[in-house]
Amino acid sequence: MSSRPARSAVMLTLLPLLLAGCASAAGSADTDAVPPSPRPSVQTAAAPPTLAATPQLDSANDRPLPLDPYLLNPEQQLAVEKAQQKLIVRCMASFGLTYTPPSGNGGRRDSDAPTARVDSRYGHQNAALMAKWGYHPEGGLRAGAGAMPTGPSFSPEMELVLRGTADAAARAGSGGRTVNGRTVPARGCLGEAVKELTGSAEGGIGDTQFADDAKFTTLDQSRNDPRTQAVFRQWSQCMKDAGFDYADPLAALGDPQWRKSPTPTPQELKVATADAGCRHAHNVVGVWYAVDAGYQQQVIAANAAAMAEAKAAVEKQVRAAALVTAG
Repeated sequence: MSSRPARSAVMLTLLPLLLAGCASAAGSADTDAVPPSPRPSVQTAAAPPTLAATPQLDSANDRPLPLDPYLLNPEQQLAVEKAQQKLIVRCMASFGLTYTPPSGNGGRRDSDAPTARVDSRYGHQNAALMAKWGYHPEGGLRAGAGAMPTGPSFSPEMELVLRGTADAAARAGSGGRTVNGRTVPARGCLGEAVKELTGSAEGGIGDTQFADDAKFTTLDQSRNDPRTQAVFRQWSQCMKDAGFDYADPLAALGDPQWRKSPTPTPQELKVATADAGCRHAHNVVGVWYAVDAGYQQQVIAANAAAMAEAKAAVEKQVRAAALVTAG
């Protein structure tokens, strides 16, 4: 999956992109030959969206969003990741090499997590879970959570076959580099797997960068929209009445105190319970969801060609992964 621009700590807490880095799980290929193309920026509308209706919601995890079809959902991401690893194992075996995919920490999700997208966007929304687990994931933090996937160390020969070679002279030589009598692809088995899933060894596994940018752009827009800010202020006053001082729900969610223990403290549970109550009292999720959906519709309309490409890329990977899985 292509690299992402850095996001704030709160945004990363709010949007745990599960199974991120399908390609990076095996390591990225060398990219010396072709410089990346300039990334198109997401075009946005001049005026905020007009809302036809605002639903009363405590949770939007079961509600669709306009951008959902342009991004891999958790089931699709897992299928693409497994297909990619299967292709790499098969390719490495063709060189007489045994490759064991790296093991990750898993993609555990709360029981109320949305199935149409990898993130809930509006933070924790289940009052019962918040009363029990606060701002922690359901079940608490596991040892090693957040660590990078681990895998075996490779010999230089295995590294060459897995990643190919950045040495242009070697690639241009008589037949290129060989291992066990077979020519190593320029981008190695990783590139071959990417090619089978996307159509190009230089392709990207996972969401397109443009669709990913659109996802974050619309979230920023919806957070800062006057209608969302108005309910944030109401929420903040509600929290003050309960004895807690937070400017908005993201401040409560991102309080660094919550990351100091694997399970929620009594104070965290009190804050989270008050948070859920104030969200309900002022329809924070309903307003935020409606505004967010409006901005997403605008972005899709303003970037029709790029969004069509993003949707096609998702569909192509899903189809290819299904063929690989079917053998």
